[in-house]
Amino acid sequence: MSKGRRGSCEGYSQKGDAWLHPVVEEESIFTSKAQKILDLIVSQQVCPNLGNFYAESNVKRLNLMHYFNLLFWNKPEVLLIGEAPGKDGCAITGIPFTSERVIRQGGLKKHFPTAQFILDGNQWERSAHFFWECVAGLHRPVVAWNVVPLHPLNDNGDNRTPEQDEIEWGMTLLPLVIDLFPGIKVVSVGKNAKSACRKLKINTIGHLNHPRRADLFQKQFGDLFPIE
Repeated sequence: MSKGRRGSCEGYSQKGDAWLHPVVEEESIFTSKAQKILDLIVSQQVCPNLGNFYAESNVKRLNLMHYFNLLFWNKPEVLLIGEAPGKDGCAITGIPFTSERVIRQGGLKKHFPTAQFILDGNQWERSAHFFWECVAGLHRPVVAWNVVPLHPLNDNGDNRTPEQDEIEWGMTLLPLVIDLFPGIKVVSVGKNAKSACRKLKINTIGHLNHPRRADLFQKQFGDLFPIE
């Protein structure tokens, strides 16, 4: 049992043995909330120009739920909120700020040594590479998420900046994600994430530029999370 995952016995029937395993009930509630978020994403119809890779792929849904489950047991303290998935990263893996190559090369293994994600290829994404390079220096894992959890794609299938209605839809999900991790500290990544947090009155402990500016992102990350 993960240290610190101790729940109250209140509310459990004395006729059963659930009170002996409160963390099981806690995990069940967490999983139910995470599944609700994923269901809302899969079924979204208000923004037809977003690429819904979760609706198209059971593998990507499984990867995201596995990521959430790993986070539950590892008790993260920080949530980094970015803008939107990239076509070579999250849109392929289903996990925010990742790429197939980052996962294959063990970028998540330090914090999630038992992780078993399902991958088809070895696609590389610059932002994901520098993001996890920085995260690897932390003692604890982080939650990675995007204001818009689906891929804003143009007519050629390439990345584009999300439209305002797409950002507003994504903002309806942000409080649900934060609710999964009580007491989580929030950091915005990119101007759209910063704006969304401000509009939702989400208190943040800092702001980072998008990791496409690797040098600036690494410096800001190091200033915000100094290595002990």
